[in-house]
Amino acid sequence: MKLKVILSLLAILLFNCEKKSENIFLQSGDIRIAQPRLESTNQFIDSSTYLTASLKLEGTKIYYTSNGALPTQNDQEYTEPIQVKTPGVYKFKAIHPDWKESDISEIVFYEKGIPIDSIIWKSNPHQRYSGTGKFTLSNNKKGALNFQDPQWLGFDTIARASLYLDRPEFVNSLTIGYLSDPGSWIFPPESVTVQSTSDGIIYKDKTVVLTPLDKGSPATMKTIQVPIEDVINELHIEVKNVSSIPQWHEGNGTKAWIFMDEWVLNK
Repeated sequence: MKLKVILSLLAILLFNCEKKSENIFLQSGDIRIAQPRLESTNQFIDSSTYLTASLKLEGTKIYYTSNGALPTQNDQEYTEPIQVKTPGVYKFKAIHPDWKESDISEIVFYEKGIPIDSIIWKSNPHQRYSGTGKFTLSNNKKGALNFQDPQWLGFDTIARASLYLDRPEFVNSLTIGYLSDPGSWIFPPESVTVQSTSDGIIYKDKTVVLTPLDKGSPATMKTIQVPIEDVINELHIEVKNVSSIPQWHEGNGTKAWIFMDEWVLNK
């Protein structure tokens, strides 16, 4: 009789252990692994730059694309630093057999722009978000998603500045990098107006108007492309902030912030 009881207890214990292991496995399979961490020597390409991806989790494989498409297990596996020679959008995903695949990590590479000889600011950034100085927007360094990164210039008013080249050059377009982070009251600009000239007499105006943000928009880094398509040596730029935060936001009716990280003159 005692033997039967002991055997029954052992059977119950084994069943519970198996059930517990099964529950642990099921729970781990419901957890998403972290995104790969991306680091590059530079995001603005002159000749080439190197990109590394890492995630310290044994058994993880990282896959990536270089054309902006979402990566899958059928794409290139990351095994060593990547030499990047041309502009493009690289996307990475980590996959582990016991966990949910990671969210996408993304990094954009740009062609290095025409050097800017000088910048004269007609309005000043907020003293708390003054970047690394007046050349913050032309130092070939992108900001991180965190608005506290010193590569951002933050304005609570319209941003105005004049750019000068040391000689007239053909400029195809102006790229303006900006941060959109509604949770921090940072909104995309309402519009960008550019006046360009090569002689200081005849000016050509271009204005780009942006689409207002929808409710629930996540924090993200974006760019505005303003066509120039002319030989110039002088640009006057006005970046207008949203006149008032929209009704769906808790800060509705108050001023929005503009955060910019780089102005690039494209060849």
